[in-house]
Amino acid sequence: MIRRRVRVFRLHAPISHIPGAIIGDILPCVNGKKACDEKSLGKKNRRDTLVVIAVVIVMAGLAVLLVILLNPGYTREPYQQEKYVLDTRVIIKAYGKNQSQVEGAVDAAFQELYRIDGLANRYDPQSEISRVNASAAAGPVVLSHDLWEMFAAGMELYEASGGLFDITVGPLVDVWDVKGRDERGDAPPTDEEIKLAMELVGSDKLVLDEAARSVYFTREGMIVDLGGLAKGYALDRAEEVLLSRGIESAIINMISTTLTSGDKPGSAGGPEWLLEILNPREGEPVAILKFPGRNYISTSGDYQRFFEFEGIRYHHIIDPRTGYPARGTMAVTVLGARNGAWADAMSTAAFIMGYPEGLDWVESLDGSQALMVDPEGIVHITPGMEPLLVNLLEKVEL
Repeated sequence: MIRRRVRVFRLHAPISHIPGAIIGDILPCVNGKKACDEKSLGKKNRRDTLVVIAVVIVMAGLAVLLVILLNPGYTREPYQQEKYVLDTRVIIKAYGKNQSQVEGAVDAAFQELYRIDGLANRYDPQSEISRVNASAAAGPVVLSHDLWEMFAAGMELYEASGGLFDITVGPLVDVWDVKGRDERGDAPPTDEEIKLAMELVGSDKLVLDEAARSVYFTREGMIVDLGGLAKGYALDRAEEVLLSRGIESAIINMISTTLTSGDKPGSAGGPEWLLEILNPREGEPVAILKFPGRNYISTSGDYQRFFEFEGIRYHHIIDPRTGYPARGTMAVTVLGARNGAWADAMSTAAFIMGYPEGLDWVESLDGSQALMVDPEGIVHITPGMEPLLVNLLEKVEL
């Protein structure tokens, strides 16, 4: 019988002493080549899957980074909201890269405008000014911080304008009721009605106590109307909200009163802002204002609220000296002021003064500038206004 010699291979160490990673590589192959191939293929598939996942994660990260770096957000086109508040149409346009930040800031700015409206709107019976008008003749009434600031600004403008800007003009505004007479087709009020209303007008009839922050009416029936400066005051409060939320470029447009905050972004065609000065009659704009940076623009005109009776136009800007709508000009636009309330009130006072007194008065106030259209339609400007104007008309067609 032929004996086969069996060669025995000895390991230098027991299996139990071989590291597990090596066991894992050796043991499957003991059962043959197919098992070894299947194991290798599984490992390769797992490696490929991990590579694909890693690539996807990297690509997603790069995409997010590119969106953050390259997305213009509202840097080329502004985020814009329009609402009716403070008895006017208000448009806020704001620029910035972070879309949610810009949108949230504009929302908050409008909430601030509504808050000021809740204080200064005398046609709202629940407003603070309505409560003051109802009770200040009976004794001093303490005012909130914001309402005190508006009263104080009104008194400053009363003094600066020689009494032509007057926040106590409410009785005359009511007796004229321009909007109501326009809707009803009524005649103007009588001389006797106007005379009775004028007896209740005059900021010298107000007693303000700065220490107590209170106001007292010395005549029963007096009515404070803050419509000539509340919008301007609200501009500053809304801008404060935008700035506190990181918005450095915006425009708050209240039609008759506007604030540009910061430069217009270069990506949006800045740094200059372009604003039209409307024609007080029909036709192309009187001019285009072009300027960079922060500024106030306020316009008063006989075309904004008026009614016509027997061929005569009666508008809403009342001259407290006569009790009748002012006749010295058709429109005035003021640029530059110490704050929003002053800008708003300055255009009203200059309109009542008329041409040329109103133009000279504006220029005397901290270097402010103005454009005025006189009753014949001729356009006049202060010297400092000329470099800021494009396509200036010499005369408005009547």
